[in-house]
Amino acid sequence: MRAFSFVHAADLHLDAAFQGFAGLPDSHGHVFETLRRATFEAFGNLIRLCLDERVDFLLVAGDVYNAADRSLRAQLAFRDGMRHLAEAGIRAYVAHGNHDPLDSRVHSVRLPDTVHVFGKTESSAVFEKEGEPVARIHGASFPTRTVGKRFARKIQREGPEPFQIGLLHCTVGPHAGHEQYVPRTLDELRRAGLDYWALGHVHTRSELSERDPFVGYPGNLQGLHANETGPRGCFLVRVDEAGRMAPPEFVAVDAVRWSRRTLSIEGLPDIPALEQALGALLDEEARGSDGRPVVVRIELSGRGPLHGELLRSGTAAALLESTQRAGADLDPFVWPERVEVRTRPEVDLDRRRSGDDFVGECLRLIQEYRGAGAGGREPLRACLDELFGHPRASRFLPDLTDDDLLELLDEVETLCVDRLVPAEEG
Repeated sequence: MRAFSFVHAADLHLDAAFQGFAGLPDSHGHVFETLRRATFEAFGNLIRLCLDERVDFLLVAGDVYNAADRSLRAQLAFRDGMRHLAEAGIRAYVAHGNHDPLDSRVHSVRLPDTVHVFGKTESSAVFEKEGEPVARIHGASFPTRTVGKRFARKIQREGPEPFQIGLLHCTVGPHAGHEQYVPRTLDELRRAGLDYWALGHVHTRSELSERDPFVGYPGNLQGLHANETGPRGCFLVRVDEAGRMAPPEFVAVDAVRWSRRTLSIEGLPDIPALEQALGALLDEEARGSDGRPVVVRIELSGRGPLHGELLRSGTAAALLESTQRAGADLDPFVWPERVEVRTRPEVDLDRRRSGDDFVGECLRLIQEYRGAGAGGREPLRACLDELFGHPRASRFLPDLTDDDLLELLDEVETLCVDRLVPAEEG
């Protein structure tokens, strides 16, 4: 057979809005405009990837649009992207999902003839390269937003094509935060006898089976809120003349990246010091974003003298505003979407250690182990041997040194104080 390549994408959600950005001030209009266009820019990056890599076809596993009453702007953008592929001789195969079912305005804009949109029942399409059939793609689109449990269960290998693909918007296994649409198990997918399952619906990239068949979610093209952090993109897949598939390559195409960071106030004496630490955090985000703008949610944690100041009315809001001004001026910008205060007051450890309650007993025991010397810490090492000495865990965990034990004692002390000392005490 002839070698070929394809891109597997899903959950484009064109024209979806970022959550929590309706009230951006005019002074930060460039931030708003970048976020407004993020899904379109990510889609444009996807099209450029297909063109640059000269792939043979594109698979889209559902949710091209964000809602059944999709915007005309989203429809035109998708059509134009498909036209660019068609001009380069690249075909596309699309299965609609729960956000863009067939009973919505899915046909209001005509797509090029090189785009195959699957119908409401299982069917297949054969991809030919230079007149030779090399791949068969099986799929089905959601006819309505909700479908029955029997939807698309008849997808099975058929025909002589050496490489066969399933294209489906569904849920395989448990996925927190995602509704169970067309639930499947890995065993069910394996029994279909296909070589590759191109799945959509789950926004987090995951490879559920690496071979026989490959089963995976590329995730969505563009993160849309603080729970969709890190790179977002698609799979680039190559199949050689013998029908052997190389491991799918994840390619990031997102236009804006979400991040979540935690900053401790421990050791920070005042608000200017905290602003300086926040500025360093923003600089770090800008350097690590692969040239992309970043939206970051920041959690302030730890114990310190700033706790009381941060709880005063208006302090957190003013801090967020000043940090946003600083982040908006970076290139690329780093926009603090929210600053959450999760700090706690300082605790006088010496006073607490001398107390006759449970907290005092814990802190005294920790202090005794600190001063006991290496030999006196053997009881701690014995407690941890079950973990560090386990034959499977030992491959991933380094040998437990005495310095490691002292570091663990420091962490335990912090946990004891945070978990056992009342939040109002300070």
